[in-house]
Amino acid sequence: MSEKKKPPLSRRDFLFGGLRRLRGDDRPEAPALAAATQGVAPDAAKQAKDAFVRGNLAYASARYEAAIPEYRECVRLFPAHLEARKRLGYCLYRTGQFVQARIEFERVLREAKADNFSSLYLGLTFASMGRADKAAAAWRQYRNTDEVRIMRELNLQIALLESPEKPDLADVVAEVEQTILQRKEELLAAQADAQG
Repeated sequence: MSEKKKPPLSRRDFLFGGLRRLRGDDRPEAPALAAATQGVAPDAAKQAKDAFVRGNLAYASARYEAAIPEYRECVRLFPAHLEARKRLGYCLYRTGQFVQARIEFERVLREAKADNFSSLYLGLTFASMGRADKAAAAWRQYRNTDEVRIMRELNLQIALLESPEKPDLADVVAEVEQTILQRKEELLAAQADAQG
């Protein structure tokens, strides 16, 4: 009796899953994705994706009120969808729903451990709520060396918040948002130059 030979490993299997094949585990998904989607029915996953896409359309046109229910539906169906949570938090922040925004950003940070976007906007949320100490703590978690201008502004605002003469928190929020807006404009101008 001849023994059935196993086919040789492809480069893809070798690089991304040779060990899975040797163990007899031929699932293509990564363990993190498998854990995140565990318990999510295929129908619910499709509904979550559709809600996320609808939320993104509203988000892209700055219709944050319209995006909120879509992102809420997405995270209800697929709780581990961190991008939807971040965008939900941002929409809630933009519409002045600071307590709910704080909850969403904190959930992202609890799951992701480090997320610059969530740290930045959690700090802005706390500053908008009048919580200077919490804003400074959130901004200390922001570590994005590609965004030096934003880091510099956050460090300046942390120093001012910890100084004996406390600044007006509305001014702090305005300064940080102005810096973010300037950086967005720089990125858009660079993108337009690259395309044209």
